Amino acid sequence: MQGIFNYVLKSIKQPTSTAKGTAVYTDKTAGDITITFDKIPTEQEVYNKLISFKQKYPEGTSFTNEKNSYVSSTIFPRVNYTGRGCVAFAFELSDAAFGDFPGRYSFDFKNVRVGDIIRLSDDNHSVIVLKVDGDKVTIAEGNYNRSVHWERTLSLSKAAEEWNYIITRYPQ
Repeated sequence: MQGIFNYVLKSIKQPTSTAKGTAVYTDKTAGDITITFDKIPTEQEVYNKLISFKQKYPEGTSFTNEKNSYVSSTIFPRVNYTGRGCVAFAFELSDAAFGDFPGRYSFDFKNVRVGDIIRLSDDNHSVIVLKVDGDKVTIAEGNYNRSVHWERTLSLSKAAEEWNYIITRYPQ
């Protein structure tokens, strides 16, 4: 994911009934980027969208780096990022759930939310969060043993040791 760590959320203004919201990112190479958006989905709306993908990708569906790719043009402003395997799966679901709302990096593992993408396994695997319950984070993932897997759990208390970072599309 070289190059996409350049984006830092500078400011955000929530949408109102009369105006779109705006998010301003600072890009170390390109300057400020302003994104407009209508609304930020609730965690329940995100969950509903993510779970709807169980029909497209049932448990055990073959999903590999060689066979599956996805291009996201919204998760990082001004970047058409092509992901393969696990990244393709996580980005496709995230784009469906959040639309044009851009992503940002976070290392605040205590505030992981539904729809966040977690990068783990020494920066070798991406998963998307379905549920957070106490110390348990329930995830969905592609290219886990070369297939789609729903509802594996991770320990939140081990996040600092096992997770590399989070990509979140929530503003705060």
